[in-house]
Amino acid sequence: MKIWKLILGLLGLIGGLFAASAAKSKEVKELEGVIKENKKEEKKVEKQIKELETTKKASKREIGSLKRKLTISKKKTQKMEKAFDEDNADEAVEFLRKFAKK
Repeated sequence: MKIWKLILGLLGLIGGLFAASAAKSKEVKELEGVIKENKKEEKKVEKQIKELETTKKASKREIGSLKRKLTISKKKTQKMEKAFDEDNADEAVEFLRKFAKK
């Protein structure tokens, strides 16, 4: 009888560990989608900057503003990734309010 209790307790512990690691909050999962969208946008801006620099038709001011926009976007994405990795639901909710496109 004690062996069965020990085996069931061990299986319960292992199952609990798997459930805890797999159970990310809903907000954190949504944040992953927002991160992917931001990365796509960053790639578009990088492509646009390269095109403008090669054609030489845009002013330095336009290119500079695009570069600033890209830098700001990358910093925001890094903060979102940090919140995602730490599974921080509170920060995820804040980022979703600010950056999620609905």
